Amino acid sequence: MKHLTAAILALAAPSTAYLRFGCATLSVQRLDPIVEPGKIPSSHVHQIVGGNAFNASVPDGSDVAEKATCTTCSFSEDLSNYWTAVMYFKARNGSYKRVPQYPNALLGNLVGGMTVYYLQEDFNSNGRQKITSFKPVGFFFLPLGACNWC
Repeated sequence: MKHLTAAILALAAPSTAYLRFGCATLSVQRLDPIVEPGKIPSSHVHQIVGGNAFNASVPDGSDVAEKATCTTCSFSEDLSNYWTAVMYFKARNGSYKRVPQYPNALLGNLVGGMTVYYLQEDFNSNGRQKITSFKPVGFFFLPLGACNWC
């Protein structure tokens, strides 16, 4: 009876749903098709993962993922691109060295890259909220304050 009660309580507890997957590095480039479209090189460096159609600009109304033919992500259906700013370590002698990024080691044998997360907005929804991965055509996401240095 004690185990049955524990099982019922576990099922009644709020759930936390998310989708997590690893992507290997596609490229490290001075390109930013959203903040500085068409500017080659851009003013900052990014590590890029995902679909092989990444380029310096995204024409209005187009979807780069539709042009991609393969991906560095573990889900072959995800031809989207994800990129983050590259960080550098400044040595005592004044030289800089790029800080490597790595995906979660438990997500497979990927070379470099990052872990992509899709999370619920509200973890108190007890699983009633739908998580959508691979957003619709034309979806762009900029973190708050991304243009502070533009």
